[in-house]
Amino acid sequence: MPSRREELLDAAIEVLGGQGVRGLTHRAVDAAAGTPAGATANYFKTREALLGAIAERFAERDAHAWEAIAGLVRPTTSAELAAALAAYVQRALGPDRAVTVARFGLFVEAALRPDLQERLAGPSRELRQWATEWLSGIGSAEPAAECNALMDYLDGLMLHHLAFPPLEDDLEEAVTRGVRELCTYDA
Repeated sequence: MPSRREELLDAAIEVLGGQGVRGLTHRAVDAAAGTPAGATANYFKTREALLGAIAERFAERDAHAWEAIAGLVRPTTSAELAAALAAYVQRALGPDRAVTVARFGLFVEAALRPDLQERLAGPSRELRQWATEWLSGIGSAEPAAECNALMDYLDGLMLHHLAFPPLEDDLEEAVTRGVRELCTYDA
């Protein structure tokens, strides 16, 4: 059961993903969480404190999501890796669209705020470590470098699908092509 603080942060993520950074206010979070006016301000005195806490909540949620994925999926071939990543991308652009939009909104804020950069960088390194292990497991020649290229490609693919009409009709094929072109592995 999430705490009140976690509920407020989850509501803040939904606001950020639905209304953008400009729509992220204490009042909007209170409304989204269904709490009395002022509840968010009691936990997060300033907008900066709220943004910092959102970044930390993202890290927690991402870690739990990747732990669940890693517990269920252990790709042993490039095709299995591509299928797992395609499922992730489709979920990020479908049911989790608001969370994905919020994530990119945080990235933009982090470009302007070094304190957010550090809060997002640590968890990002952990997630990339899991992906590096997957690449190593399928025989990647350079798993760390290829992981960075592949994760950056997926971020770019998702960002373009959110910002523009779909550039790819078949996301699974786009991810499969990305795995094939960015990774060297023993098939």
